[in-house]
Amino acid sequence: MSHSDSEIRDEKRHKRRNHLNVKFKKAKHIRSQLERETFRKLKLKLGPVLEIRLIHAVNTNNVDKVRDLLERGVSPNSADSEKRSALHVAVSKAYSEIVELLLKHGANPNSRDIIQNTPLHLAACVHNLSIVTMLINAKADVTCLDLHGRNPFQLALSKLQILRKSWNDGTIEMINLKQELKDVVDLLLSMLLRNVEQSMENMNKSEVDDLQLMKLSINSDPPEELDNQMSRLMCGIEKFTIA
Repeated sequence: MSHSDSEIRDEKRHKRRNHLNVKFKKAKHIRSQLERETFRKLKLKLGPVLEIRLIHAVNTNNVDKVRDLLERGVSPNSADSEKRSALHVAVSKAYSEIVELLLKHGANPNSRDIIQNTPLHLAACVHNLSIVTMLINAKADVTCLDLHGRNPFQLALSKLQILRKSWNDGTIEMINLKQELKDVVDLLLSMLLRNVEQSMENMNKSEVDDLQLMKLSINSDPPEELDNQMSRLMCGIEKFTIA
């Protein structure tokens, strides 16, 4: 065999090897693309399943499961077939801890369900002022609070009227009344701060100080003073406006 023949054979082997390498790399690239596409399809298929699991966990007040799903990347805005988001469900059931958890993970406080209710509408319907305050602090739109167009101040006034009647009728325990009054004060403080943030005006420090002092004094006030506190709050609400 001549030297030139040997070189020719080596060259042919080299070409075949290169050809095989190219085919292998191409096959590997195609396989990688197929794997990515398979993963994408699997993710799309699993997405709704995980969202349904989140809605179920919220519905059953399973805080640990909700936290686990959110930390795994399930959307905090997951919704059911009627467009009720996880936040809608948590608010409607007054699950405060889950509401806080969803908002912390970026749940939209202004999402609307199939009948155009926002979470704030639902919180207003059940007069849950602590959750209303959470939603307001999360930038919920307060310009049209409920189906009757009541804003947070009107909601607070309505709540106070109910509490005052219940107190006078003897149908509410003092410890429960005091907690409800503190929720009203928290709502008013949140609205004052929202007004300042949106209008960029100087805060009326005396109003804020008065409310904070009132909140501190509620626990120590004697029973006969609670009615006066409610009267002062109702009078104060009349001068509050939404920026």
